[in-house]
Amino acid sequence: MRIARSLAFVALLILAAVAGGCSSQPSMSSWQKDVSHYVADQGRGDPLVLRDMTIPGDGRPGFSVIGHHDTMQSVDLNGVLLGHERIDGRAWFVYLVGQVEKERVTDIRLAALSMRGGKSTWKRGKGSNQSLNTYRAFGEKQAKERFPDRKSLPPRYGGFPRPDDVFKLTNENGKLTATHEASGAWWELTLTGGKR
Repeated sequence: MRIARSLAFVALLILAAVAGGCSSQPSMSSWQKDVSHYVADQGRGDPLVLRDMTIPGDGRPGFSVIGHHDTMQSVDLNGVLLGHERIDGRAWFVYLVGQVEKERVTDIRLAALSMRGGKSTWKRGKGSNQSLNTYRAFGEKQAKERFPDRKSLPPRYGGFPRPDDVFKLTNENGKLTATHEASGAWWELTLTGGKR
């Protein structure tokens, strides 16, 4: 029953995005709002409902918003749930979120959600062009090694996340770091010291 409700909610998000056309393509901010709405609607304010969500076609824990059914016209947001951290007395759900435009990842950053009294609090790290380029280059290299005769990059090697991706989350006194172990690309978010 819980899975059926989750799938129905994801289907509604996809339909809403498709019906809205190109003018309402998802963004990092709208992805956060969709996650918060999902917790409010499907979890009745309990963020533990997020543990049951998976990325379509990938299967790992996460939350996706699809902008269009045609991937070459779409902006999609895929958030991989990396873990749960308790920092300064608050519980946080930590995601690494990738924005994919026309089958190519264009932004990756850490985002964390904490809920109190039915109210969501989000913190989001900055993107890193260096880490994004390192992650992209690794996917392109992997594709060339596996498909040497192919002229174009297979979508799974240009997007986010990729099937072989392993991300490691570390927490050093509230400073979170997510590392893509194969390429060495990393992203940071600090959750200590009040509002950010």
